[in-house]
Amino acid sequence: MSNENSFKKTLAVIAGTVLTFSAVPVTAIAEDTTTSSTAETTVGTDTSTVTEISTETTTATETVDIPAEEEEEKEIEWFKAELDEYDDSLSLISYESSPEASGNSKKKSKEPTPVELNVTGGYVGDIPWLESEPVIESIPGKFAIVTYGWGHGVGMSQNGANFYAMYSGWTYQDILYHYYPDTYLMNTGLAEEEEITVNGVSGDVLSMVSQIVYNEVGGTMSYEAIKAQAVAVYSYCKYNGNDAADLRCKPCPPQVVVDAVSEVLGQALYYNGDYALTMFSASSGGITANCSEVFYSNPPYLRSVSSDYDAAYDPHYGTVTYVDDFQLRNMIESAYEIELSDNPQNWIKPQYSDSTGYVTYVNIDDQMTVKGYEFKLAIGLKSSKFNVFYTPRPEGEEIPDGTSDITVVDPDYNYTPSVVYPNSYPTDIGLTTEPPEEEPTEESTEYYEEPTEYYDPYYDPYYDPTYYGDEPLW
Repeated sequence: MSNENSFKKTLAVIAGTVLTFSAVPVTAIAEDTTTSSTAETTVGTDTSTVTEISTETTTATETVDIPAEEEEEKEIEWFKAELDEYDDSLSLISYESSPEASGNSKKKSKEPTPVELNVTGGYVGDIPWLESEPVIESIPGKFAIVTYGWGHGVGMSQNGANFYAMYSGWTYQDILYHYYPDTYLMNTGLAEEEEITVNGVSGDVLSMVSQIVYNEVGGTMSYEAIKAQAVAVYSYCKYNGNDAADLRCKPCPPQVVVDAVSEVLGQALYYNGDYALTMFSASSGGITANCSEVFYSNPPYLRSVSSDYDAAYDPHYGTVTYVDDFQLRNMIESAYEIELSDNPQNWIKPQYSDSTGYVTYVNIDDQMTVKGYEFKLAIGLKSSKFNVFYTPRPEGEEIPDGTSDITVVDPDYNYTPSVVYPNSYPTDIGLTTEPPEEEPTEESTEYYEEPTEYYDPYYDPYYDPTYYGDEPLW
């Protein structure tokens, strides 16, 4: 019996020894340490691991002091970067490391912030009166179509913005709030780190917006008008998810354009908590169109507003396009795949907006009705704000077959004086190669001279009308 008791005591001692040593590996795994003493030291310096250690070590070693009150900490979610998220140097690409690794647990805010208000409410007046409409030649068998403005006429008029800045002293905010009523200006806080894609090419915001603005309005418009265009371009890109497929870039923008874009970098127009669709065109014939008159959508901020100086100063106000009846017949029949009647006066019957004068619909020979803007594109007119005149052929004279050239006569107005800046030299934004150096000539001077001829960006020989956003959006 004594031997049996002695044997039991021996087993108890062995079991206790095993239990004592078995607690150490559990603690080591949880803490990634090698000895129980290390675990005890860790408890004193890192309270975030106390809970795990105490539940598995206190019964065996009874050496861990549990704090009386311990705050619950939010569980951290860890993410593992995939291999394709690294570049050749094994640096993370667009990957946010943990707050502990960065040493800054506060994430940078991307919430938009209000832009300081800077409006003048400048006086609009002293506008020269346009004495009469363009003189139209009456030529038998010819259509004369008079257009007012250039483009779809919705949203901001680029020429109009320039006139307001020049003659009324408007700031870029005055211009934007006028052409996009009920919108408000915010800084997105994203412009310095995001990219914009234009026609399949991506780049930083400053570079891409500068090149788009240069393509749209050149570098000779008023500085505030250029800034307004920059905000409109950036807002338009943001509305379309940073992808503006229907805009185009023009490389090597002058420094004045880059400076203007830099001043308003990141500023976008908002409506009701989201980006506004900031459409624009070259000019709007004295008044902009309601969006629904041109397209099918009708955002409340794309409604008709005045463009006061157009009749006096816009070189596209009152353009006359002459087309032979047989040539116009070819164009309409080709565009709409119909056969017109023998009565040219029945071919084009516009329906006008009572409030703006834009052609909302066109009845074509009582066979079909199309949007006025669609007809404008099919015929190649400058604007969907137009009037149609036709001089009949002598009675009994048939309309011949064949083709002929179209004659476009622009109004003989005085062009708007240019605004030229001494620092309007090219920059390297958007260039992939260095621009060629010009050989000096005897006529060149070392000082700046203001050009004597007005440069109209809309008569650029490289101009393509589709680049002005004239493509239908709906």
